[in-house]
Amino acid sequence: MRTTPDRRITPAAWWFVAGYGLSAIGTGLCYPFLTIYLHHVRNLSSSATALLLLVLAGVAVPMSVYGGSLVDRHSPRTVGVGALVVQTGGWLLLAGESGYVTQVLALAVIGVGTGLFLPAVIPIIVRLSGTDAAKARTMSLRYLLLNLGLGLGAGLAGVLLGSSSSGLYRALFAVNGVSCLLYALIILLLVPLPSVKPAPDGAPTGKVRFRPSANYILLLAAQLLLVTFGLAQLESGIPLAVRDQLHGSTRLIGLLYAIGTLFVLIGQMPISRLVERMRKTRALIGMALIWALAWLIGYAASAVHGSARSGLLIAMIVTFAIGECAYSPAFYTLVEKLVPAGALGRSSGGAWATFQVGNTVGPPVAVFIIDSDVSFWLVLAAAAAVAAVLLVVVDRRTSLESPPAPVLTTSSN
Repeated sequence: MRTTPDRRITPAAWWFVAGYGLSAIGTGLCYPFLTIYLHHVRNLSSSATALLLLVLAGVAVPMSVYGGSLVDRHSPRTVGVGALVVQTGGWLLLAGESGYVTQVLALAVIGVGTGLFLPAVIPIIVRLSGTDAAKARTMSLRYLLLNLGLGLGAGLAGVLLGSSSSGLYRALFAVNGVSCLLYALIILLLVPLPSVKPAPDGAPTGKVRFRPSANYILLLAAQLLLVTFGLAQLESGIPLAVRDQLHGSTRLIGLLYAIGTLFVLIGQMPISRLVERMRKTRALIGMALIWALAWLIGYAASAVHGSARSGLLIAMIVTFAIGECAYSPAFYTLVEKLVPAGALGRSSGGAWATFQVGNTVGPPVAVFIIDSDVSFWLVLAAAAAVAAVLLVVVDRRTSLESPPAPVLTTSSN
């Protein structure tokens, strides 16, 4: 008789992802409007504003790698709580009346906290979930609440920030800081972690050597392509291309965002259930091919006009959203499968660092492509197709290989 895998999300996991959604509301209040605040409200030059944003991203990337190492040596719960407290301090510092140097320091502190927190997320979910199905479902719920929280926060801030009051912006930064602190308290009080199995020979988990396998490297290469030429384009390249190349209105751009977000919210959990029954590599291959199809629909939209163009752009964003729903439950579950026990923090840190690199370089890459004679949509489709090929290689290799075995370091430190 065929048994149904246990998909139940534990109470502690519910609290963890609910806190994630709460924190996402605070993030939505601030991140979409941070550039506007720095450039238009604080009257910083374009170069000074860009430098501040690069400080935030530039600090977060290496701290994700370092945070992964901390997670493997210590409790991911402890690292996550400490990182959220650091983020709280950064946002409260930014909320104060401050000069440029203080703003640089505040964004650097926020980058440190963000980078340290992200590698703790997947290890916490893995520890709180008993089965692969439960892990995938919890990761899907986290992604759903992330999108819902960001949308609610950004929508509320958009209404409140009708006037460009510096005090109102700073109040929202403070609220985001408080949301980080509340999330830290939720984890501290309501998210106890079960004990982890000891590494081989009773060695501490931090003693397990992490040597990235070829499969893991190929997976991150595919992720870099999918983020740089996929997810990062939702907030940069697509609006610019729709406006400048397809002569779409800001109303159409807003409609595309609303429809895409709605389909992610509706489709996340049903598609997650489908992903639970699939090999995760094949789910990601399907996602990459669906995204390639979405960009080809965008390319087709450039050949028509009027309502036909609008209809194709809506079909493009819906297709992309359907594929997007497979990303979180498939990718991060696969990261766990490709690394030895005791190295999940470092592998998660590498994955988050790669994500942040793609998210950082995606916007300037989009501007460069759109200003060139190359088709923006075909470049995106080609990148998705290359990512699919890399994932096919990973799928074939993993079907022939045994799971990675832990290797202990010989250092006494």
